[in-house]
Amino acid sequence: MKKKILALLLCTALTATMLTACGNGNEGASGSDGTEQNTESSSEPSSEPSVEPSVQEPAQAEEIPTPVYYFSFDEKDGAAGITPTKKGDGETIETVDKEVVFIPGVKGEAAYIDGTYGLRLDEVNGVGDTYSLSFWMYANRNANYMPTTQFGPDVHGDATGGQHYLNITWADWSGSAEYPCIWSYDQNADGSPWPNWSPETADTRLNKWVNITLVVDSSKKSEDGQYIIADIYVNGEREPVSETKPVNIITGTMAPSDNFDFLLGVNYWDAMLKGAFDELYIFDTALTPGQVKTLYEAGDPTVEYNPPERVVEVVVDENALETIGNTDLNAGFWTDWTSAYEIPNGVTKVFKLNNFSSGLELWHNYVMVFTNEHSDAHTDPNTVSDSHQEWAAVRADAFGWTPNGDIDASAFTWTWGNWDSWRTVSMVDADVTIEVKREDNILNISAHNVDYNGLDNLMTAKVETAMSADDPCYMFFTCEGSYVELLSVEDGVDIVPDSNAKETLGTTTFGLAWWSEFTNSVELADGATKTVKLKNYSSGESNWHNYVVAFTNTQTTADKAPSADNYEGYAEYAVVRADIYGWGDASYAATFENSWDDWAAWLDSMKAVDVTMVITRNGGEIVIDTTFVDRKGTEYTSKATVTSTLTADAPCYFFITGEQAYIELMSVE
Repeated sequence: MKKKILALLLCTALTATMLTACGNGNEGASGSDGTEQNTESSSEPSSEPSVEPSVQEPAQAEEIPTPVYYFSFDEKDGAAGITPTKKGDGETIETVDKEVVFIPGVKGEAAYIDGTYGLRLDEVNGVGDTYSLSFWMYANRNANYMPTTQFGPDVHGDATGGQHYLNITWADWSGSAEYPCIWSYDQNADGSPWPNWSPETADTRLNKWVNITLVVDSSKKSEDGQYIIADIYVNGEREPVSETKPVNIITGTMAPSDNFDFLLGVNYWDAMLKGAFDELYIFDTALTPGQVKTLYEAGDPTVEYNPPERVVEVVVDENALETIGNTDLNAGFWTDWTSAYEIPNGVTKVFKLNNFSSGLELWHNYVMVFTNEHSDAHTDPNTVSDSHQEWAAVRADAFGWTPNGDIDASAFTWTWGNWDSWRTVSMVDADVTIEVKREDNILNISAHNVDYNGLDNLMTAKVETAMSADDPCYMFFTCEGSYVELLSVEDGVDIVPDSNAKETLGTTTFGLAWWSEFTNSVELADGATKTVKLKNYSSGESNWHNYVVAFTNTQTTADKAPSADNYEGYAEYAVVRADIYGWGDASYAATFENSWDDWAAWLDSMKAVDVTMVITRNGGEIVIDTTFVDRKGTEYTSKATVTSTLTADAPCYFFITGEQAYIELMSVE
């Protein structure tokens, strides 16, 4: 229940039991700007903060001040001001028709979210640059940039034209997914600064109650005055900080605003959290270590986490090509089969499925079976002919066999770490895309199992079989303890590098990190028009995993990253992505038009698409007219009109970069 505290009278004894016994008071936020979806920022803080290394000293509990906002998340206090909210299509936040669910928490009850939605605290507003935020959190799972809390005066940037927020999240900046990581961002500030911090210890802090307290004192500034230097506490203890690794915070992230968002477990871009929140406080003062200790000691982190049982709802797709199993999710093994589809040598086939599982066992999911002959749907493949031969079988849970025995575990990779969560949560309702490429006797398999939370649980397998290059190969699906809908079977994208390309970015396996490779820049004079032709290949997983065009004041070359470190006076006017999104300098503004409504179809087209950009400059205005023609002949168009600090007499250049794509620049005329 939302509580704007007018008065909070605490007892004089400074103990955890004191805080528990006292009253609750009177009733009363990667993004998609090209940085927060990646593990590195292209604009790190340049100044050295004036801060002494912190020293861990035992703190004595102290009385806490009156909070501005307090949420007990107790069932008796109700759910007023707490709205279940989900990440919507097109980078929006949408209210969902759900009640707030309460489970036992560290003090009274906690608010539970099942991963299909988060919570918005409706009436919370900013309290200024000096503040403290404290909350308890339990997470069942983590993903890169999955938020626990994100807040700011304009998180999405709709009102001011620039995102401004602070996020407490998981991130793998150091190569492992530590928690809590902090970053803040101001898209409208000079250079769009993006300070970030991660803890020294690689601990995801999953499946445990954790108390997080962020203390921001506006009087503690970096030497250049650009950042506030904050303190972060975990379970009442301050995390180590130093001159080389301060917790830098952009000013204004807690500024009052008519557009203020305060979000728990959800933001506009990233996967949603599954877990619970309890005892959330917002103060307009900087808490002392003793006060932080009081908040921690008021909760009981040993309380059992007891979420409600999730009911699997099977929604039948009437447009499915074929179905196997049954909606009761009790099908036995080798009792139902799809048709068998040919896998020619050297060809990639793409299968899309809906997988509904009982979640009782790891193997209660789809199974891929490879044989030497065609078989019809719902017909036992072993009964087709006397010459029937099975090359291999591969299960969704990274296990398989051939006639010679089990496939060695080294043939598999997978991206999930929690098998119980994968079994009981992810696979009970998963959208599956499987790519199979046969290379002689080798089967190369990648299975993207995207769960209801939007997370891609990727399994790959490289299976050696007994078939020869000339042997036929077919694949069908069977299942156990599940219901599987086969939605489509298509030819995949087999990338053949074009020797006529002027320049290339990335690899054919899409190993292109953000802001890591660039074409040589091209001058765009006032009044000039340039026609750029390129080929874009991508996995089709995310809309930003494609080419990007950047406009700068400096001519750059492919051998050095575009930055002020490599080019004196370097600055960007604007950066525009293929998915009609962009950002830029302090005067950046843009309008976008596009011909498509179905983003999933557009993403599929971008897996292999010929792109023609007609780029025109008129004074300080840049117009990009783009035509996309995909491998199926489908055509899309878009138009971006961009203004910035660019003036008619200023120099302007552009180059191509991208992320997790393979890009061939064919011509610039």
